[in-house]
Amino acid sequence: MSPCPFSSRRHLRAVAGVYALASVALWPVPVFGILHAEASAVLAGVGCLTAAVGAVGPFRSGAGFGTLARVHLGGLVVPVALLTVSLLWRPNCGYALGLALFLTLVPPSVLFGLGLAYAATGFGLRMPRTTLALAVLGIAGAGAGLDLALHPQLFTYSSVFGGVLGPIYDEELAVRPGLFAAKAQTLLWALAFVAVGGWRRGGGHGASRLGAAVLVVLGVSVLAAQPLGIVQTERGIQRVLSETLDLGPVVVHFAEDTPETERRRLADEALYRFETLSEQLGVRPGVPVAVYLYPDPDTKAALIGSRTTSVVPVWLPTPQIHMLADEVEASLGHEMVHVLAREFGMPVVKASPAVGLVEGLAVALEPPDGLPSPTALVTAGRAVEGDGLGDPAEAVRATMSPGGFWTARAGVAYTANGAFVGWLLDRFGAEPVRQAYRTGRFDRAFGRSLAELTSAWGAEIERRPVDPEAVAVAEWLFSRPSLFERRCPHHVPADVRLARAGVEAWEGGDAEAARINFLQAVIANPFRLSALDGHLRARLATGEDATPDDLRRAEALADSLPTADALVHLGDVRRLLGRDARAVYRAAAASLMPVDAVGRLVVRRRAALSRDVLRLWLATPLDSVPDRLRTEAPVLAVLRLSAADRPAEAWALARTWCPDRLLAGLDSAEAAEAGRGLRLIQGTTAYRAGALTASSRLYDGLGVAFAAGGPRSLAPLVRDRARRVAWRRSLAEPPPIFVDPPPASDALAPCSDARRPVRRGGLRAP
Repeated sequence: MSPCPFSSRRHLRAVAGVYALASVALWPVPVFGILHAEASAVLAGVGCLTAAVGAVGPFRSGAGFGTLARVHLGGLVVPVALLTVSLLWRPNCGYALGLALFLTLVPPSVLFGLGLAYAATGFGLRMPRTTLALAVLGIAGAGAGLDLALHPQLFTYSSVFGGVLGPIYDEELAVRPGLFAAKAQTLLWALAFVAVGGWRRGGGHGASRLGAAVLVVLGVSVLAAQPLGIVQTERGIQRVLSETLDLGPVVVHFAEDTPETERRRLADEALYRFETLSEQLGVRPGVPVAVYLYPDPDTKAALIGSRTTSVVPVWLPTPQIHMLADEVEASLGHEMVHVLAREFGMPVVKASPAVGLVEGLAVALEPPDGLPSPTALVTAGRAVEGDGLGDPAEAVRATMSPGGFWTARAGVAYTANGAFVGWLLDRFGAEPVRQAYRTGRFDRAFGRSLAELTSAWGAEIERRPVDPEAVAVAEWLFSRPSLFERRCPHHVPADVRLARAGVEAWEGGDAEAARINFLQAVIANPFRLSALDGHLRARLATGEDATPDDLRRAEALADSLPTADALVHLGDVRRLLGRDARAVYRAAAASLMPVDAVGRLVVRRRAALSRDVLRLWLATPLDSVPDRLRTEAPVLAVLRLSAADRPAEAWALARTWCPDRLLAGLDSAEAAEAGRGLRLIQGTTAYRAGALTASSRLYDGLGVAFAAGGPRSLAPLVRDRARRVAWRRSLAEPPPIFVDPPPASDALAPCSDARRPVRRGGLRAP
């Protein structure tokens, strides 16, 4: 019996029906229910499979490739229309980018599937539909698997499903040039399949010559995949991060223009975290850990497809970490746990099948940051109203699986599992935790099921008193929505982009360009604090003054969102206009979280600046500290010098502080807290400058002082820094970068002893 004649209209209806079903199925799924990267990847896979399987009959009936291509590409109008309709109930602020990504990802995959079908039917394969379906699935899985298994990247480009541009946690997608090279490669594969199919159908020398030429170009593109950006290799990354610092168990890779002082600070953090965490976990890799530190999000996105999310590809043959240099002190300890835990992870994958254990272990062992511990936050979660944490034990059970973890709120998933794993370590030790990590089986490692363990832990949480310091942090942390709850995921508003450009110009020393970008950002969104503050600073730097419009905008922002930063900005504007700002600065200090003692100290010191010094402070770049600032605002000057990686200058100034003068005018409670904050800043500044004896002296007893007088969350931070001083002094042969140049003086000026009594009184008028 001859096959049914091909009807393009009937085939179009079938193709449109498949796309309609797929699109409607995506509607209720957050993130995927809008026309953007995630939906495009799904529809590219659906389109490729539909084209490969659905075109077998028409090709057997004699239909031409061009006819089928018009039908299948025409059918793409359906998903575009249906995912546009979803705007009625789910906003898509990045619709234009989503449409562009759809047109980039989906049509090449459809043509790839049609080309496969055209070649397969030309060879007369038996069971062609089954064979093609398996081939499409195999190509999709093998391509992505090889990309991620062999290369240190978080992107993968696929001829079947279009591609994944980067990690799900990145708010801004990395649209790299390699995406377009990969799509061109997909079209070349489709053309090669068409040439092979035409040759098998008697196309003669023309088809064979075309196929040979395309295969040559394809071969070149495969060999040049790394320069084209289709894949990334460690060698390719090392060509950009070309400076290497070998610390023995850790090798750090920097950008060439990284200053020496910044290298010293980052190397110190990397080696200290490796040594302390490897001791806690009882493991030590047989090869050095490579730490790749990227200078900015754009460079990181261009190289590995991740803008801000730190990446630890534990499955690669060698241990390595990829992160922004600016994030090292905040999160290198967390990432170092991941890279060390690969030593007892599953075979091949070198992680745990229980994702809650993967992140929980890292949170449990990450160094203190001055915030309440995970256990204190989970305990405080009981006092938080709304749909935040809920039952801690249930939160752990729900987030132990990959799907449960990645769809939950990050604050809930990370913190609850961190507190739970910390309890396991305290109660049972590291060995059973390592066993459970490897297998995901709690009953074998602990002799008790996950449900039993979480219930016992939850019961202990219920008995713990709530730490008042932790309530405000818990309320903020547990209420942050997940990616699947956010309005317009992956969309970066115009005012954010303009403010970012303003910051780059300001940091680059171009105040006029900064002023223009910040002004455009303010026009786009007058409630963007970074734009308002940046615009004020840039205008002051170009010789202009604050205006009543600045005050109007600052008041509107503080009325709608009275955060500490917004109130400080309002106070600054009022001061520059010659108005009283005492109450505003008081409100700013009071609105800070109880744990932020240093933040309150900074607000108080800012309130004490004269109008002229405040103007100078705002108008100078972040790495500029004029002599007048050093004299009249020594605390703020030290913080700015430290942030600019000028530790010797920062310590030279900090060691001369006279706390009785700096704290004059504060009442007894404020003065005591501020005095502890001063010692913490001095101790950290001394350590970074190499004045280890002074740092040790300043930290001595400070942890006990914070534990007794608060904020109590700073006590673990001080103890960690004191241990670092002892570790550094214990190094028999410290790496050369730690001792060159020679350390700064360990001597403290007579009046800088932080234990001297201070005067008491009320808040002085600014």
